[in-house]
Amino acid sequence: MGTRPIILAAGFLAGGVMLAGSISGSSPDKLSAYAYEDTRRLVALVEQAAKLMEEQVESAFSEFGRKGSKWFTEPYYLFVYQPDGTCVFHPLQPDWVGKNMSELRDMNGKPMVQLVAQVGNKPEKDAIDWVFYLFPDKTQLIPQWKSAYVRKVVTPSGKTYVIGSGVYDIKMEKAFVEERVRMAGELLESQGKDAAFRKFRDPASPFVFLGTFVFVLDTNGHAIVDPAFPTQSGRDLSQFEDAVGRRPVQQIFEKLKNSDEAWVQYLWPKPGSSLPSRKLVYVRKARAGD
Repeated sequence: MGTRPIILAAGFLAGGVMLAGSISGSSPDKLSAYAYEDTRRLVALVEQAAKLMEEQVESAFSEFGRKGSKWFTEPYYLFVYQPDGTCVFHPLQPDWVGKNMSELRDMNGKPMVQLVAQVGNKPEKDAIDWVFYLFPDKTQLIPQWKSAYVRKVVTPSGKTYVIGSGVYDIKMEKAFVEERVRMAGELLESQGKDAAFRKFRDPASPFVFLGTFVFVLDTNGHAIVDPAFPTQSGRDLSQFEDAVGRRPVQQIFEKLKNSDEAWVQYLWPKPGSSLPSRKLVYVRKARAGD
C-alpha cells in the first residue's frame, strides 16, 4: 500500500504574549518552552513538588495537604496517582485515596485519570505531559477546560508515582499545539490512517483540547479530518481568505515547500466581534496510507 503526503494542523486564537521572568527553585529548561507566567508557575510548582517527593516519598503528603502552604493555596493543589490509576493523594477528594480512578471521565468522555497515570509508564525517569479536560468549575454554570501538568516521580526504592496539578482558564501556549500535532504524527505512523483519523475526530481523545483540535488537509487544500464540520467532509479550503484578503492555506503550502513544519497566522472574523481576531495555526508534514 502506498502513502500520500498530508498536512496535520491545529490552531488557536492568539492573545498578547506575556513573557515571564525566572521562577526560583525551578529548572529553566522545564520552563523555557512556555510564554505565559501562569503556565510557568504551574510547571514550577509540580516540578518542585516532584523533587520533594523524590526525597521524602509519601511523607511529603502531609506538607502537600497543609492548607495555606504553597502546595495548597487557591487555585493550586497537588494530586498523586500510581501508574495503574490508583489515587494515593488528593486533598480535595480524600475519598478517592486508595481507589482506582481509571474510569473517571470528563464531560466529553475523556479518561482523564488514565491519561494522567499513564505518564508513569513512560521510559524517562522525569517524564511529563499535559492533560486537558472539561470539568465542572464551582464558580461557573457549565464545565470549563482544565489543564493539568503531570510529572513522573521515581523514588529511591524504585517505586513510581505521577504527581500533578491543574488550573482552569490557562492560556493556550504554542508548545501545547506543537506537542499535540507531533503526537498526531506519531499516532498516524504507529496505528495507520483509519485508527488515527478516528482518534482525531473523537472529543474524548487528547487531540481535542482547550477549545481547539487537530485537523488534516490534503495537498490540494481539502479538509480530510475536520472536527469543526464533521458532516462536511472534503471542504475545499484552498481559496479561503481572511479578513484582510490573505489566503492562509496558500501560505501553508508556500512555507512547507522548504520546511517540515511552520506557523501561519491570519485574521479571523470572529462571530459576535466587530474586529477580526488573530489566529495562529501550526502545520506539520506527514504521510498517510491510500
